[in-house]
Amino acid sequence: MNPTNPTKKKPAKRRPAKYGPSFAKRNPVLSKLLDLKYRINEAYRNGADDAYNDTRADKSWVMKQIDDIRNGRVLSKNNMLKANDIWKRYETKSI
Repeated sequence: MNPTNPTKKKPAKRRPAKYGPSFAKRNPVLSKLLDLKYRINEAYRNGADDAYNDTRADKSWVMKQIDDIRNGRVLSKNNMLKANDIWKRYETKSI
């Protein structure tokens, strides 16, 4: 009997599965501040009361906090409380 049997097939090599980005690596504070920035933009586009002055000041504050977090700093308690107040202002009601 021939040790190299030409009729015997080898199993096909499988490619490894492609994995998406890991959500565990994301910074939750940064993600929430980015969501707040998007919500402020939406309020500006929808024409909130006195939208230009309020949203401009709020957005510049949020952008400064985002830059600080990206540079390795953490939010202080006072900044977190201010972010919560801004969230309450731009909260959307959904059913």
